[in-house]
Amino acid sequence: MTPAERIKDYLHRLCDEMGVDERKVYNANTGAWYFTHGSSTIEVFLTTQKNLQQQPQTFIRCMAPLCEIPKDIKKQFELYRTVLAINATYLGYKISSEEERGLVCIIAERNISGMDYDEMLTLITDLGLWADKLDNFLQEQFR
Repeated sequence: MTPAERIKDYLHRLCDEMGVDERKVYNANTGAWYFTHGSSTIEVFLTTQKNLQQQPQTFIRCMAPLCEIPKDIKKQFELYRTVLAINATYLGYKISSEEERGLVCIIAERNISGMDYDEMLTLITDLGLWADKLDNFLQEQFR
């Protein structure tokens, strides 16, 4: 079994443990699983990129939208300044803009090499907790 197949099996197991029909949370078009935690939706997918030696490495990436990017330039600046400060506070997560989607998102990712089920579960669960907290905060601040 490849590491990617192992992670997909972990995601199947997670769905089973949650009592969720995987067909309802997996989107074949995007190749992603979508879980909810409070007010946040967590997108989980595998992505492969080459390292500096041009060898492929596969990562699990978890991403959750936090808020829309404001159209007003001044509000955008205030939002970006705020999330840069947040980036320095919440270690292990990064906040990024998804310009094509018009969203600010929180992201956690890890190389899947050697990853066990508990590590994957912690990655997804912790991201969901922070996303639920931060989406409420940012949406209130930048309406």
